Amino acid sequence: MSYLFVDSTYDLNLGLLDDRLHWLGIEKFKGQKASAIIQTESYKLLEKNNLKMRDLKGIITVNGPGFYTGLRLSEGLSDVFSFFGCKQYSFYSYEIPKWCGYETGLWFTKAYRGEYFIHQWGHDKVSQKLIAVKEIDTHIEDVKHFIHSEASLDQHSSSVLRDPIHTSDLILKHSFEIFTEVLNAEKKEPFYFRAPEDEFKVNP
Repeated sequence: MSYLFVDSTYDLNLGLLDDRLHWLGIEKFKGQKASAIIQTESYKLLEKNNLKMRDLKGIITVNGPGFYTGLRLSEGLSDVFSFFGCKQYSFYSYEIPKWCGYETGLWFTKAYRGEYFIHQWGHDKVSQKLIAVKEIDTHIEDVKHFIHSEASLDQHSSSVLRDPIHTSDLILKHSFEIFTEVLNAEKKEPFYFRAPEDEFKVNP
């Protein structure tokens, strides 16, 4: 039995894991409109590996932090597959480093509207918040920095963060450790930077 992996936080990433939680394959669709391809490319990936929906044991999605539009794509696809008996699993990107053995760190991403989102952990303390772009220098501490991928940075933050580790790369290298944790945890609800009514509010 296999698992379908879906990440539409930024660019669309689709993958298949075997029952040992090793990658059968993963594909990245950089710069393409995810809503136009997510269903067809999911089926193509299954077909490429001689699998059908009934062969899937579950579907795993990255449920944030992120924007409403992107997260709803993967959540919607997960709901469709659940109708065919696939169990739903999900997790947050900022959980990945700790599962890979990093006991302290700061996970960062742009959140638009003049803000960044940071999640920091270590020494039994966890904090997360939206900060103004101009405040970034006061929040970047002397710890390892993590980001989802290059797509989560803008020009200013890329000049401030010091050699950030990509959680999208950690997923490739540590699939067993990461997805063992995911399968043993409760499904996470989508983590939006802001409530939908605030995300789509037009500034006067």
